[in-house]
Amino acid sequence: MRTPTKAALPALCLTLLATAACAPDAPAAQPAGAPRGTPFIGARPDDDPCTRVLSALGFADLLLLPAGQEEHQNFDDAVRGRLAYVQGVVLQYGSRLPSEVHDEGATLRRTAKALAPAVTPHEEQIRLLREYRRAERAVRDACP
Repeated sequence: MRTPTKAALPALCLTLLATAACAPDAPAAQPAGAPRGTPFIGARPDDDPCTRVLSALGFADLLLLPAGQEEHQNFDDAVRGRLAYVQGVVLQYGSRLPSEVHDEGATLRRTAKALAPAVTPHEEQIRLLREYRRAERAVRDACP
């Protein structure tokens, strides 16, 4: 015997699949009017390097304490994962940042890489985060 619920289930599944198939694709570029450093998805190799790097920095900043509070920062898996993400984005786009911040891009990549492992001693994490912040400020200032 078929119950009304069992009969409605296939129709519901088909409706959900049709709705999902008609949904618009996610935008590949940062929406107009979004604040600088707002994370977005859909990266392409030809994306603007400043936009991509600022987005990654903003994504990490969501979990970082404000500058000056580095000694209180908790370097849990989420924070270290976001810093590793910054490293990857800078690795892909850093060479195309404005020439005046190429060194700072390299510093971001190096410090993010050193901050990502869980075995990095806390005192070293604090020192690296302060160095990361100086490079981050320079990149933010150089990118429009």
